[in-house]
Amino acid sequence: MEIRNKTLYDKDLIVNYNKYYLGSYIKRNFIVITAISLVFIIYMLVIQEWAYAGLLFGILGFYLGLTALMQKQTMNRMLKRSPLVEQPVLQTYLFMDEEFEVHNIKSYNMKYSDIIKYRKAKLFYLLHSVDRKTFIIDIKGFDSEPERLSFEDKMASLFIKKKR
Repeated sequence: MEIRNKTLYDKDLIVNYNKYYLGSYIKRNFIVITAISLVFIIYMLVIQEWAYAGLLFGILGFYLGLTALMQKQTMNRMLKRSPLVEQPVLQTYLFMDEEFEVHNIKSYNMKYSDIIKYRKAKLFYLLHSVDRKTFIIDIKGFDSEPERLSFEDKMASLFIKKKR
């Protein structure tokens, strides 16, 4: 098996990754905080403490707004500092049976056994390695749809094996 992917690391990829990260953060953290807050809000409404219920609801909205604002500020700061905005980099991945090659300014190999997490987002795939590297693989970077599906099957099977 040899599957090739060419991912352009540019401003759009940074923006899309940050949008994904914000959505993931909100799903993971904000939902729990919302559930706990709603229990308290309902309790306050039951005992007719309207002001406290409104205050808790306001704090919850403020927390969501502050989270989104902080993520936007972080993204803007990242875009100002990133050399990828001015000089995008084309990173080529070659996925083989036991490992994959990463070709950029320099080339190196990464074994699938070093990948600890695989995620599929709307526009890209994410691979996280044991040495804290994140590989962003553009869905549109595959040569063909069968290659993309083959890659997806390979990653899904590897990830399922690691969970066991």
